[in-house]
Amino acid sequence: MRKKFIIIVLFQVLLLAAIIAYRQYWVATGERVLLGTEPVDPRDIFRGDYVTLNYEISSLDLTGLGTAEQFRPKERIYVLLEKAPDNTYKAASIIRTLPADGKFIQGRAGDEMQFSKWEVLLQDDAGKMHSLSPRWLSAMDKGDRTTFCIGENNVVLNFYNEDAPYKPKCITGKSVYGVVRDIRETKTKQLRVDYGIENYFIEEGKGKALEALRNTKGLKVEVSLRKDGKGIITGLFLDNKLLK
Repeated sequence: MRKKFIIIVLFQVLLLAAIIAYRQYWVATGERVLLGTEPVDPRDIFRGDYVTLNYEISSLDLTGLGTAEQFRPKERIYVLLEKAPDNTYKAASIIRTLPADGKFIQGRAGDEMQFSKWEVLLQDDAGKMHSLSPRWLSAMDKGDRTTFCIGENNVVLNFYNEDAPYKPKCITGKSVYGVVRDIRETKTKQLRVDYGIENYFIEEGKGKALEALRNTKGLKVEVSLRKDGKGIITGLFLDNKLLK
């Protein structure tokens, strides 16, 4: 009985060691890419000992990528990547079959939906025009005096009208205030994609600090890709510095 127990324990230890060794091999031999992130609902960022990550490639603009195909939920797909000037990798196209070459990441298709892309033309008090692209838009009309909170790469983090009962502080320190001169809406078809790297476990006690920074600056995620496109997170970078 004791001998059987020892064998079981040894087997579990060897299995755990094999898993750790395989992950280390994956990290060491995989092709590294840097992915940009996008804001997440602040109430849903930090849960216990991991952070929830939302990537620029988590929602794919099928119309912009030039594909009219329909993808089934949970279907395996491959997103071909191209390097942008900021050194992050963006989606270039989406296919169903394993690519023969190039950089790509494997994911699972989620829901398809109609999506509105917004462009707001704002004139500040100095007369300068600003073209802004908020990810959502509500309770705003032409002629409204509005403040936009701006993040890295001109990303709109928040906005509020002059007569709003609650005026959140622009925690980035950068804001644009003026009169809305035009609002344009473009309808596109969008696909949600799950890559299996949406949760990142962190050390106890560091979650709240990361939560405070998560939606205010350019958080980027380094991912190691296997030959089949499966990714594993190898590091988080904020302002080009590795978070430890």
